[in-house]
Amino acid sequence: MVDTVAINNKFALDMKMGPVFQTTVIPLMGGYEDRNQDWQVALWRYDVSLSNRPLSEIRSFMAHVLGRRGSANTFPLRDPLDNTLTDENIGTGDGTTAAFQIKKTYADADRAYARPITIVSSLVVKVAGVTKTVVTHYTQADGIITFTPGNIPTAGQAITVSCDWLVRVRYAADYNPLSLPIGPDTGTPFASAGPLTLMEVLR
Repeated sequence: MVDTVAINNKFALDMKMGPVFQTTVIPLMGGYEDRNQDWQVALWRYDVSLSNRPLSEIRSFMAHVLGRRGSANTFPLRDPLDNTLTDENIGTGDGTTAAFQIKKTYADADRAYARPITIVSSLVVKVAGVTKTVVTHYTQADGIITFTPGNIPTAGQAITVSCDWLVRVRYAADYNPLSLPIGPDTGTPFASAGPLTLMEVLR
């Protein structure tokens, strides 16, 4: 279960981020190699720091780390690059399938990539362009939309969603260092936290 306490959006300042795959590469004779894609879904990594911030921000960060018990508990993060979907197609009805995963598709001529989304808000679900009502027509949990009996999309009907979304992450380490306060004068001290890494988790 993900905690509800989101990380401060100021973490996005100077953030280094990107998708992480795991691939096993086995060298073969003659310079060839065998590559096995161990993960079908990438996990995003976010490298962040709070540099030269007021002590109040550093104390808030410390409280957040303590609240998560280090790397033990997950929490939501707003990805500064991708955080909204607008009429995103997540599937096509077949008259039988009731559950559809909310996902963001990244277009690629050879291998389009679908990123699963698990934490959403302001969700609007449409079937064949018609807006549906939560509870009456569908439920949503962990990014999976499940249509109620009698409301399952029929064959050929497109399911689209619009929403804001967050990434489920955890601190990669149990130790996340703080610097000692320093400042131009004793009246305006500041300090720093990090660098530290946040890793996406699917559940």
